[in-house]
Parts: sequence; structure tokens; C-alpha cells
Amino acid sequence: MEIVLRKEKVNFFNGKENLLIFHISDLHLRYSVVKLNKIESLIVLNRPNLIIFTGDYFDIPKGAYNFRTFLFKISKINTVIFIRGNHDKMYGTKISNLLLDIPNCFSVENKLYKYKSDKGYSYNITSWGNRHYLPKNKTERNIVLIHNPEKIIENDLLDIQLILAGHLHGGQFVFFKTKDGSNFPGCILYKHCIDRKQIKHTTLIVSKGLGDTFPFRFNCPKEIVSIIIE
Repeated sequence: MEIVLRKEKVNFFNGKENLLIFHISDLHLRYSVVKLNKIESLIVLNRPNLIIFTGDYFDIPKGAYNFRTFLFKISKINTVIFIRGNHDKMYGTKISNLLLDIPNCFSVENKLYKYKSDKGYSYNITSWGNRHYLPKNKTERNIVLIHNPEKIIENDLLDIQLILAGHLHGGQFVFFKTKDGSNFPGCILYKHCIDRKQIKHTTLIVSKGLGDTFPFRFNCPKEIVSIIIE
């Protein structure tokens, strides 16, 4: 399985920042750890400052245990921030909570995580459900994680500069891009079936993910989104 590094840039500080984020979503793990080993190799090679996960890590309990072991390894050298997706909650809290209480690995579903970069810039990172607790500070940037971008309420985007999402898998079958960059035919059903879009003053970046609902894709690579914040 080939993993593509899709590169994005977000200008928050007029080119004065240099923060590398790996945005990873929708692994849908079962028994194999091959996918996790490839992701780990890309993390070691590229050395991101932050690794952000936006849900759907496993489809069976064995996948949850494999993902937990993976988080223990990568969080030793990288700060990890995550939310859980709908698949991660299918087997109840006993399995879902395997992802909690890992050193240097932070769930932001009901919390706000404050991060300061090496260049001194400050970020507030939380979930969509916790968005109303974001501070209104013009010197900081607010990043919101949501699993399903279709749940975004456009009137609630005040004070959010960046949203990272997954869930849609790019539609898995991409025949062509529309004029606004949407993935056709997925965009017929989902208004945010797109790699990136601007919603008022908020940038939305959607990962195509690394796992499948169906066992094949067309013109829709499995990806990690590599985001440089400048």
C-alpha cells in the first residue's frame, strides 16, 4: 500500500512561522500493522512538530490494541493530538478508552490543548464539540478537529482559523475535480468532499484517509496531509 504525502500550506504569521503538522485520519485498522509501520517510517523521516489524528482508527478491537501500541511509540518523540471517530466508539468505552492516558498523547474531545511552537507562536487546539471554549485572542490561532466535516455549522466559525477533518475518504471514487476543487461524484452527496476550501475566514482541510469503506479506490490516493504553517 502506497501512502502519499499531500502537501498544504497555511499562512498564519506572514511567513514567520515554520510549523509542520502531520494530519492523519481514517486508518480503519484490523489485524495488520503494515500500515502503521509505513506511517511510522514517514514520521521518522519528516519529523513533524505535531501529529494530529481526526478519527476512525480501528474497525475491530485488535486494531485498537495495535493503534495503542503505535501511539506509545510515536508519542515518545512527537506530540500527538487526537479526537475519536464514529468507528472508534462502536465497541464501547472499554475499547475506545485504550487511546487515553498515553504520555505526550492528548485527546481534545472535551479539552483545550495549548501549544507553543519553537518560534514562540501560540495555538489552541480542540474539537468541534468544544469550540465554544476557544479563546478570542488575536495573537493566537485556533485549530478545531472534527471527524465528519458535514457537521460543520458555518455560522459557528467565528474565531476558528483552521479546521482539520476526515471521514469522507475523498469519496474513494474521484472521476474529476469540479471548478471549485470538489471531488466528483462524492460532492453530489457531501458538500465538503474536497481537499481544501475556504469558508469565510476559516480554512478547512479534509484528509482522504488511509483506510477504506469499500476495498478499492479510484483516483483517490491514501494519504497523510503534511501541513506547513507559515
